[in-house]
Amino acid sequence: MTTLLTVGSLVSRRFRGALTILGCLSIFFLLVPVVRAGVEYEVWLSDQANTQGITPATPTGTHGGAIRIYEGADLDQTPPINNPLVLDVTADLFPDADVTTGAHVSRIHGVSPSPDHRHMALNFVASGHLGIVDGETKKPVCLFRTTNMTTGRQNHMSFWTPDGLHIIVANQNGRILERVDVVRNAQGAPISFTFNGTASLDLVGGAGRILGQPIGVDVDVTDNIVCEVAGVVTDGQPTTTPTGAAKQAANIRPLNAPICPIPASNNRHVFVTLGGGGMFVVDLTATPMAIVGEYDLSVVRAAGCGGVETNGFMHLNTGTSGPNISEFSIYRFTLNYPPAPAFNAPNTPAPLAVWQDKDNGKVAGVDLPAGTNRDAHGIIVVRNNQSGIGLYLHQMDRIRNNVEVFKLSPPWDNLTKRHEGTYSLTASGVCGGTPGTTKTNDPTPDLGDLTLGGVPIGNRIYVALRGPFPLTISHAADGSCPGLGIIDLSPNRRSGGLSAVMDTTVLSADGSRNLSDPHAAVVRKKTPLQPTLPCGKKGCK
Repeated sequence: MTTLLTVGSLVSRRFRGALTILGCLSIFFLLVPVVRAGVEYEVWLSDQANTQGITPATPTGTHGGAIRIYEGADLDQTPPINNPLVLDVTADLFPDADVTTGAHVSRIHGVSPSPDHRHMALNFVASGHLGIVDGETKKPVCLFRTTNMTTGRQNHMSFWTPDGLHIIVANQNGRILERVDVVRNAQGAPISFTFNGTASLDLVGGAGRILGQPIGVDVDVTDNIVCEVAGVVTDGQPTTTPTGAAKQAANIRPLNAPICPIPASNNRHVFVTLGGGGMFVVDLTATPMAIVGEYDLSVVRAAGCGGVETNGFMHLNTGTSGPNISEFSIYRFTLNYPPAPAFNAPNTPAPLAVWQDKDNGKVAGVDLPAGTNRDAHGIIVVRNNQSGIGLYLHQMDRIRNNVEVFKLSPPWDNLTKRHEGTYSLTASGVCGGTPGTTKTNDPTPDLGDLTLGGVPIGNRIYVALRGPFPLTISHAADGSCPGLGIIDLSPNRRSGGLSAVMDTTVLSADGSRNLSDPHAAVVRKKTPLQPTLPCGKKGCK
């Protein structure tokens, strides 16, 4: 069954009745809770394709995008049912964004659930917005726009800290790391979201970098949740790290565009991968946030987007940074970093273990057959159902359409010995073609998540499959079957295969091309989990 989006008809039939009850909607991975029994869940799929302004003059549209929300009960059917609720991020969530923030929301890159699964953070990579949406009602709560820098503004991705008290925002083109603070009541429910300008950390530094301060909009003034901006982002921040090294410089860290900032379980440190290579470990509790660990590109390669803490370590990846370049690396880091103002010497502590593909650095069409370079992106840990301990790490490859699997067990200093093998996403042949593509059976995996359902629990991975006209990373992310991919795992969890694709469609003005470009799939538990911290009578801050 095809889910077709056309302008003016973007909400599924099933949701139209719900709109009458809820009232008109007026306006992505980190620590997975241990789940010992199947629970009700839903899968949120972010589709970057424009859904507004699709006309003969602008055949691919001007802005917008879609969130498709699939019921777990539908996906668990045999065969799975493709009947999502569809939200247009402009028409249904943030129609006033242009008036209130100076731009329409554009290119919904990913969605991430709060640790209690009550709220979802929506990341708009083109327009630089961060939206907060109530996970249960699907109603918008807040809309923020990141700091405008001389190098641009974006929100490539944001992640909640495990205690749910902060959202760390990767302002990629701005080359600045930003923070939203969350205050919760005694029951753990949020009472305010504050974009804290004084917390922003310029990853380049220097005077004259700031063109505009962040913007905050309280979208629903009736929900008793405050959305605001507090403080001012400081211009003229240092151009050097605490060790005296240049923050950004050729052959050290040539392009400090934050990609995926992954918070650690201590709610203090965040691991920030950089577009040009290198990495910072940042104390997110400092104001402004502060670098406490620094790595150059001789240690951490470029363009990492995928990280997860498990078994007492942080696991990160790096992928291709440019057309035809092959890059597929996985790193295991300790969690032992100091609080600010203390800091470590450069490149210390070294990664505990590194796995690098033998073709790293090779160029497809020169050193490799055309189209056979590699690109590690996204990372998923399959866990023990009873203990919650990670069993296997599944690392997707967006170009070769396969998955590398690593066992999470000693020796912790050797990933090569723990490499369990590779499985293909093309073997099943369930990925076909779509209007406008010349290819078939090219399932291009992006960000995904482990199911909260299944028998036994956690028996499949949901993953976004990219389209033939990708809006981001076009050199690595064009696929033939845009949609929600379902990977059924083997009983031992060391392998799997693509068993179904819930195809998605956003047609160009003349109907000749399917513009749909899903980038991230995330699983949300439908019944909110208990607060992650005992907040006390005065709430959590």
